[in-house]
Amino acid sequence: MAEPVDRKYPHPDLALLKEMAEGDEAFFKEIITLFLENGPAMVTSIKESSAAGDCDALRFAAHKILSDLSIVGIKSAIKDVEIIEKQAALRNIATVNVERAIDVINCGIEDLKKLV
Repeated sequence: MAEPVDRKYPHPDLALLKEMAEGDEAFFKEIITLFLENGPAMVTSIKESSAAGDCDALRFAAHKILSDLSIVGIKSAIKDVEIIEKQAALRNIATVNVERAIDVINCGIEDLKKLV
């Protein structure tokens, strides 16, 4: 199947996860499955806490998802999520970064679903 021409974000970079798995396909898929089970709730938390202006919850949600993004290779969202976390600590909502991070993570989630 051809790649859509309007794809905005790169596919997840699974190099770190593959290195961690050391060829163990079951482990590789288990980590992806865990992210697919927990990632959407974290994205929802980021979205809802941002909309509610709850900087503490936003900071926590951003912090919580950061390491997971590295492991499952959704690297193009990391910079935005770091900005979200830092701005929330300063009691600011980085709305543009929130919207972009949500888009990137959701795109990555769709890609990851195809692997399990």
